Amino acid sequence: MQRQAILLLSALWTTTGCTGLVAGPEADAVAPVTASRDSAYVRARRAVQAEAFTVDIADSLGGRLTGTRYASSNARRGSPAACRVLLALRIEGDDQKARVATTSRWLAPQPMQEQAATVCEKERADVVTRVAQTIEPPAQ
Repeated sequence: MQRQAILLLSALWTTTGCTGLVAGPEADAVAPVTASRDSAYVRARRAVQAEAFTVDIADSLGGRLTGTRYASSNARRGSPAACRVLLALRIEGDDQKARVATTSRWLAPQPMQEQAATVCEKERADVVTRVAQTIEPPAQ
């Protein structure tokens, strides 16, 4: 199933060649969650929506969630708001605990190519961190 998410993201990313976008490297992570698989999925869905992602795939039975956060329409070139973030989540587990596998990547406009590696990578990392903290809040 994770392979399907990767294939979908790869298809989305390869179509950017004609659109004037540059793509950053793909980043993968896996995190344990101290909640049931269903609760982890609900938290993941809430986190993705809170980050203003457009949800491309929402499969609660299969535990897949894929989305794109598009650049702001009034974003200044070179700012984090000018970066797109692609995110695929795979939630697995049982009624006691779960784990969330995350695959993400940034896209930036071609004119922003020199700054994108720094600006967009930081934005991607920040978004993924906020999503992860919503799924599994830090211990108090």
